[in-house]
Amino acid sequence: MSATAPELRIGPFAVWPPVVLAPMAGVTNAPFRQLCRAYGPAPRGAALPGVYVYQLVMAAALAHGNAKTERMIRFSPDERPRSLQLYGSDPAVIGGAIARLVGDGRVDHVDLNFGCPARKVTRRGGGAAVPLKRGLLRNILRAAVRAAGPSVPVTIKFRKGVNH
Repeated sequence: MSATAPELRIGPFAVWPPVVLAPMAGVTNAPFRQLCRAYGPAPRGAALPGVYVYQLVMAAALAHGNAKTERMIRFSPDERPRSLQLYGSDPAVIGGAIARLVGDGRVDHVDLNFGCPARKVTRRGGGAAVPLKRGLLRNILRAAVRAAGPSVPVTIKFRKGVNH
């Protein structure tokens, strides 16, 4: 008797194997993701060969049109799904960043980071610090899902707490 992992679905995307590669600063750029797709496990059926999330991007920099951030979030023309991870602690700013990405047709999937324990992220209230404030977490999720609309799935990276 062989056990098979259940299919992972992210909105309209069927992903096999059921794995999502989280962003790694300075590593998960377009050439790295292309190598993952080329040498990763072959998909079964119509499933995608994994989801490779691009850089972790600060929503405020994106919402304000920061030139460096704009250069960071470029995808290869054939890359699907175009998946990006955002972090921040202001529901309006996160919603605005997602609305801009979706409105420009730049993403197929948005992942929100509520798991990063790095001090430079948590000291501003982002990453793993967000879930400590349940009302804030709720407001960010509502703003993100509303901004993404029905065609762009929103997922979250989460951890049990802000320390070990």
